[in-house]
Amino acid sequence: MNNIYERGLLIIISLLFMIGVCDCTNQKSAMQLPSELATQLDHLIKSEMSSKNLPGVVVGVWIPDRGNYLKAFGKANLTTNTKRQVDDPFRIASITKTFTATVVLSLVDDGLLSTSDSLSEFLPDFPNAENITIRNLLRMRSGIADFANASLLSEWYNDVQKNYSPDTLIERMALNGNEFTVAGQQTVYCNGNYTILAKVAEIASGRNFAYLVNEKVLQPLNLKSSSYPEPDNYILGGSNRGYSWEDTTSRFADKTEISTSCGNAAGAIISTMNDLAKYVRALYKGTLLSEATQQKRLEAESFEGAPSFVQYGEGIMKMGEFYGHNGTIFGFSTEMFYLPAEDAVIVINVNRLDLDDKSWSGGLFGEITRLVFPEHVSW
Repeated sequence: MNNIYERGLLIIISLLFMIGVCDCTNQKSAMQLPSELATQLDHLIKSEMSSKNLPGVVVGVWIPDRGNYLKAFGKANLTTNTKRQVDDPFRIASITKTFTATVVLSLVDDGLLSTSDSLSEFLPDFPNAENITIRNLLRMRSGIADFANASLLSEWYNDVQKNYSPDTLIERMALNGNEFTVAGQQTVYCNGNYTILAKVAEIASGRNFAYLVNEKVLQPLNLKSSSYPEPDNYILGGSNRGYSWEDTTSRFADKTEISTSCGNAAGAIISTMNDLAKYVRALYKGTLLSEATQQKRLEAESFEGAPSFVQYGEGIMKMGEFYGHNGTIFGFSTEMFYLPAEDAVIVINVNRLDLDDKSWSGGLFGEITRLVFPEHVSW
């Protein structure tokens, strides 16, 4: 859930077979990228995999009038040597937050919520609730101390099927109320904001959050390969496995089958390359929201301690000219971004994420965007 951007955006500071077409991205052109650029991408990805010991990688780039690139590399399963495929499902981790924010903002459009509502209207006993708004939660400006700290991540890593109910996680944060900072002053990444937002959405709507995700996002966009799994559903589906490298054994540990409860509305969703390619365009364009709500959503502010071009809106990240999100969860690292200037989409998934929560897809995103979109990058 916490990824390299989410924990200080360090990747930005340090940055620097099958080709297919995804009809769902609504591209004007079905042509492939020029062969020279495609070959450069092949070499770049293979080099990154070799130097960083990445089991498998899938990269998708969709650019109207320039062409598309969708290709899988490496292994989906290190035990059976099954190759990665472009349609493998994977856990998208914190990209889930964009879905959660869309649900909440849809309820705003429905008149069931306002972003100016205080948290005290829904969780009156939560510390500082009267001073924290829904907008603060969406924008990572609540001042709340996150439940997803190093201690909890280690606990979860060692027992990935442990159940963490949302109420338990909210209580865990409430116990650390003395660590909260003033709401609205700084943008600091906090998974707990989105666990709370899902609870607020359930109270405001009277509906289960999984139902809301399906009703408000998955069904309207026809994301048939995506799901918000129940907390005790450990199954990913398909042959794709997620791995974590362990220095003590010098081997990969299989972390595929994990409880989604700790991820919850901050990081539980399962999806595919094609679904994310369709979704990220709708995310930026506000397909599911009113124009006024979408306009506010895209207004982004810089993270505390990060380069000024790394910003956060209402459940959407802005990386220079790119809009979207990234995510890490044990076994998987993912990037999903949209470039308005070229109506382009880039999605990257790596089936590796270790205990240290260091993204393995962030570096690829930086290198690939520098190669493909040199005039649009700030890194």
